Amino acid sequence: MTSSGNLDGCKYVDIADTPFTNTLPVRRLGLVRGAAADITVAYVDGMDLQPWPEPQRYTRLDRDGADVYRFTSLDGGLTADLPVDAEGLVLDYPGPMTISDTDIAGRLDPHGCRVE
Repeated sequence: MTSSGNLDGCKYVDIADTPFTNTLPVRRLGLVRGAAADITVAYVDGMDLQPWPEPQRYTRLDRDGADVYRFTSLDGGLTADLPVDAEGLVLDYPGPMTISDTDIAGRLDPHGCRVE
């Protein structure tokens, strides 16, 4: 897709193939188990770097105490269950990126900024 479109109302950015940008809405929406929220993001595909508005849904699932969010791209058709740590950091994402075997979450402040 190659359209910058109207990005008014996009409060988040989603960069293709990385779980880090999915962490932003997971942390900021503050969903309780079973709740869902629809948002519009400025989606950036790594190939053409032209953002376009994309509607997405995040649903916090009840999985025997585990924190898992269902991500749905409402226009793109992708649905993925994203496990998160206690701080809301997405640990795994379909594709090449996973951070489930690192301790990066322990080095982030409540706003997602790196703490040395």
